Parts: sequence; C-alpha cells; structure tokens
Amino acid sequence: MSENSSWEGQARWQEKLGDVRNLVRQELVSRQLADHLPPPSDNPLVLDVGCGQGTQLLALARKGYSVYGVDISTDLLARAEEDMAKEPPLVRSRVQLVHGDIHDLHAAVDRKFDVVLCHGLLMYLPSLEDSLRDLTAVLNRGAMISLLTRNRASIAMRAGMSSDWQAALDGFDARYYDNRVAVEGTRADEPSEVSHLLGQLGMEISAWFGVRLFTDHWSDMKPPENFDLLLAAEEEAGKRDPYRQLTSLTHVIARRVP
Repeated sequence: MSENSSWEGQARWQEKLGDVRNLVRQELVSRQLADHLPPPSDNPLVLDVGCGQGTQLLALARKGYSVYGVDISTDLLARAEEDMAKEPPLVRSRVQLVHGDIHDLHAAVDRKFDVVLCHGLLMYLPSLEDSLRDLTAVLNRGAMISLLTRNRASIAMRAGMSSDWQAALDGFDARYYDNRVAVEGTRADEPSEVSHLLGQLGMEISAWFGVRLFTDHWSDMKPPENFDLLLAAEEEAGKRDPYRQLTSLTHVIARRVP
C-alpha cells in the first residue's frame, strides 16, 4: 500500500460500521485487549496504526490512555476527527491523529511507544514480515503489540457456511480472496505464521484469540435483540480450541522480550 490519501475499501467499510459483524469484531477486540494493557495510571503511550475511523483509540482515550492514531486515509481520519469532536475536552486532549504510512512510521510519529495496535490492516499489505518489522521498530523495551490478522482457515469456512460449495473447495488451499469491502486479493495468514515471525523479531506471545466465528458469514444486518448472548457465544469461541482456529480473524498479543 503506497502512501496516498485514500484506501480502496474505505467507502464500503464506512457503510458497514453499524452492522453486526463489525460490532462483534470491535467489541471482542476491545474485551480481549483489556486484560493485557498496562493501567492508564502508568501513563503508557499508545499507537494505533491503521486507526481508521478511530473506534478503538477513542475507547482507550475514554479510559485515560494517551493515543496516537495513524492512517493512510484522509477520509477515515476526517471521520475520526468528527467523532472525536463529540467527546469531552479531556478525552480529546489524549488523542493525536496523524496521516501516515505503516512503512514510514518514524516520519509520522518520531518516537517509540509502550503499546502498538494494528487491527485489520496487515491483510492489505504485500509482506506480513516487512509490516511486522516496521511495527516492532517503534516499540519501547518491554512494550506490547496487538495484531488483528485474517485467518487463512476462514476462507473455506465462510464459504461453506454460506453454502458456496465451489468457493469452499477452492478456499481450502487459498491464500488470497476478495473481501466484503470489495478489495480484491486480500491476504490471509496462518496464526502460526504470525507467531513465528513475531518470535523472530524478539517478541513473546502473551495470548491469542479468535474473532468472529458464528456470524462471519452473515449478510449485512443490524444487531439482533439478543446481541448480548451472541457476543457471549462469540467471546467464548474466541478463547477455546478448536473454535478459535476457525474464526474469521486472529487476535495476537505479544511483548518485546527485555
């Protein structure tokens, strides 16, 4: 992804923000992350790379964290600015939004961080290894990273749950697919690949979770009345084998080895 002011899936992405699939994703990632973050009282500096419309960074700012948000899309950053303007002054003071590219983070934010988030960006980039190297380069000693990547097993899983049998057969050996925000050739990775590369970069896995198993094949729809129960089932699936191995997304949390 080159440095420019747009992202090809941004229009469709914004259309789907209120849909159940996106809400499941955002809520589960927030819950899974919460137990591993340092407390706000420690004053950790957080970087959200590919922050998009700012859902996660605003949630953290409300809890007392100081957060930098970096994104390549000026449109999504503008939407984040609009949402941030609705927050109390103290929350707004904790957020800085910057236009920038993951492969040139030092140009966007010339400092290192105690927490780096990269949720839902890596599948659009040519090299997982290069992207992880760029992310870990801005970590302080002992800092943590939170990654949300596309799970390769989900390509066949989603197609099968949607009764698209030819796509399911093709998906067993697929690495790339066309996703639901109309981006062609999106890459999916094995969870073990992500963990292995992090290990090579001096990171130690703290935890990993699955995100979105039961609802990944759903069409665009608003949350049902029993959304709390749905979330509880999705959250439990994301913690347990074999369910988390088949989820749409893999959430990995790791720390730099001192």
